[in-house]
Amino acid sequence: MFNTRSFGWNADRKQVLKSKIRERVLTIFPRFEEGIVHELSGEPEAWEKFVVRREVGGFPQTKENTFFNAVSHRSGVDRLWLCGDTIFPGGGTIGVNVSGYHVFRSITND
Repeated sequence: MFNTRSFGWNADRKQVLKSKIRERVLTIFPRFEEGIVHELSGEPEAWEKFVVRREVGGFPQTKENTFFNAVSHRSGVDRLWLCGDTIFPGGGTIGVNVSGYHVFRSITND
């Protein structure tokens, strides 16, 4: 985990990074932008404010919050899905992406 305050974010840097990420996503998913309904770009300070955590990287995996005790991507609310570092299978780049993949598969019934 690392402290988000070390980045020194500003509007220009945020826009440059957002553009780079979008370009890379479009190389793999050319129609990506067609599916955007609403877009919010965050930054470390937004993370701290809305997630109420100073450090990024998820929570430690313990017996109490993994496997059958982990938070599911199914929220219980119609058409509301959950993904991220606090949703099964957990933190880290791979875990966060897999939680998004579970949402995709549930939505598409694939």
